[in-house]
Amino acid sequence: MTQKRSQRMKKLVDIETKVTQPLLSTFKAEQVNRQQQQQALDDLLGYRDEYSARFKATGGAGVSSFQMQDFHCFLQKLDDAIAQQRQALALVEQQLQVAKGAWQQAQQRVDALQKVTEQSEVEERATDRKHIQRQLEDRFGLSQSEAFTS
Repeated sequence: MTQKRSQRMKKLVDIETKVTQPLLSTFKAEQVNRQQQQQALDDLLGYRDEYSARFKATGGAGVSSFQMQDFHCFLQKLDDAIAQQRQALALVEQQLQVAKGAWQQAQQRVDALQKVTEQSEVEERATDRKHIQRQLEDRFGLSQSEAFTS
């Protein structure tokens, strides 16, 4: 016996769902990576602000030119690290968008297949009801004709 269309479609939905799962996992991993990269940037910015505020607070007591040069050199290194972290974050955000797009595209396909499957099931139920109705009418029709001939 051949399978109904809805049964064949369910198999396609299952296959497409299996394809979608790794894409969803990749998307979630990219989200976590983005959060980690953002946290690293926030930490660097916070440390820079804290270090600068601490230096300014002690700066009123007088600092040597060597300490001032050290401060500026360290701030420059922090600024470089912040710039690198911003670049890393931008790259991770691009990767996140690519992963999101791939997952969304695959999920849309699954959703479309599920919709077609549901429509097929509705049509099959309607066909089955009509078939049962015809069988009942045929039986009822046979019963009436037999009653008239006896």
